[in-house]
Amino acid sequence: MAYYQEILTGLRQRLGTDLVSESRLNANMFVLLANRERVREAAEYLTKEAQGRLIHVSTIDRGIDGYEVVYHYAFDHIERFLHLNIKVPLSSDILEVESVAEEAPQSSWSEREMMELTPVRFTGHPDPRHLWLPYEWPRAVESGECEHYVDKTGEPKAQMNSQPNAEASLVPLGPYHPLLIEGAYFRVKVKGEEITEVDVKLGWNHRGIMKLFEGRSYSRGVFLAERICGICNVTHTTAYLNAIESLSGLEIPSRARYIRTLMAELERIHSHLLWLGVAGDLVGFRTLFMLSWKVREEVLEIFESLTGSRRAPAMNLIGGVRKDVTGENITKTARRLKHMETEVQKLIDVIYNHPVARRRLQDIGRLDLATAKERGAVGPTARASGWKLDVRWSSPYAAYGPEYTTWDIITDSGGDVWSRTIVRLREMLISINIAMQCLERLRHEGGPISTEPVDPKDFKFSEALGLAEAPRGELMYYVVSDGSNVPHSVRVRTPSFRNNALVPLLLRGHTLADAPIIVGSIDPC
Repeated sequence: MAYYQEILTGLRQRLGTDLVSESRLNANMFVLLANRERVREAAEYLTKEAQGRLIHVSTIDRGIDGYEVVYHYAFDHIERFLHLNIKVPLSSDILEVESVAEEAPQSSWSEREMMELTPVRFTGHPDPRHLWLPYEWPRAVESGECEHYVDKTGEPKAQMNSQPNAEASLVPLGPYHPLLIEGAYFRVKVKGEEITEVDVKLGWNHRGIMKLFEGRSYSRGVFLAERICGICNVTHTTAYLNAIESLSGLEIPSRARYIRTLMAELERIHSHLLWLGVAGDLVGFRTLFMLSWKVREEVLEIFESLTGSRRAPAMNLIGGVRKDVTGENITKTARRLKHMETEVQKLIDVIYNHPVARRRLQDIGRLDLATAKERGAVGPTARASGWKLDVRWSSPYAAYGPEYTTWDIITDSGGDVWSRTIVRLREMLISINIAMQCLERLRHEGGPISTEPVDPKDFKFSEALGLAEAPRGELMYYVVSDGSNVPHSVRVRTPSFRNNALVPLLLRGHTLADAPIIVGSIDPC
């Protein structure tokens, strides 16, 4: 019996007639319609018994029909490509559904974000404060007022207006701070030098990019996706296109698959080298900063030679890629990658043999495997805790399937900052190997680099999930079509959205001096 049939049998037994309908999308992706009263029971079964991952919660505006809450469950770490969307329709007069954050803690931030973007309320949420807007909204910021609450254990949570006392001090990190490049705010409570409590505020505004997708054609959306992240722009367009091409049932040519994969792996190498330099700077290892960013320049030169741009290649388009990689470009890129492999190995040797680096990175910011699974860690953060979680392996796209390339997933069981460092270092060697395989196939295989897009009115499906493995982890695009030339709705969940929520767990019990590298170890964005 396929694993999906086991899951479906379990849901039928628990929900009965409250499991309203079942349908199948492309490949191994299924859509179920359920009644709003049973979402917690479904979440408990799917995450705890069936060992699924609740990767996001979306709310979709259906106009006069009200709203639709979509729970995106993934089982691809158990059976490849297996995903399950549970939809809960809400009429305009009852825009409430129970929170599943108690059963599936990884949904907490998703529900908070959806409560800010839509009128849907997730009742019983353990932390209903704003995630993006000011905590006191809609009251004036100058009022000094703030949402106060107590969690279910009766323990007061860290408050924005709390005053330090003789035993504990409150130390603000951010939103503009030497520790952080991004506009995030960490409120750290310390006793002496030990961190005892942490509160996280992502920001004070929402860029509205998901809404901007709904006013642009599918082809123009590619350029919008590219601008969500300056470091991961190839991966964002890839995930977006994975969704669009799934909607339309479009198969891209093999040559385009190899070029997309080549670009994505170059981006992964670049991102890891950039992170390594920042991590070195955070622990005072300036030499590592200089060495890693010197190697990073070689990746940027490859991008420039292949695309004309150092960090905005604009290579991907619906149905394939914009430019081919041929002849002398293949030879030069392969030669540069071979040299880069030697340089990366030198960086690994420097870190492995540096006693101060080990002392600063080992046994701090520990994340055990059980917590990583419960809280929904992704990317190197998850793999450094021993969780074999990688979209390239679990839901292969582009040229990542075994019929195109072969490679290994890098994991480590330490779960600390050192392990997260080692995973990224070893992943660079894997990325170089994948890129070399792509170049070799491009050298010997011909064919087109793109195919004609499908008219939106002829799309095979009305919704699709697009996944990609960004340098920081699993990236998700959920696109809903209404048959017009613009998407009805687009929801994006970045890997940092999931990993940033882990920071309070990683910081507690460590010293304030370790806070910068612990926060930096998840590569926050």
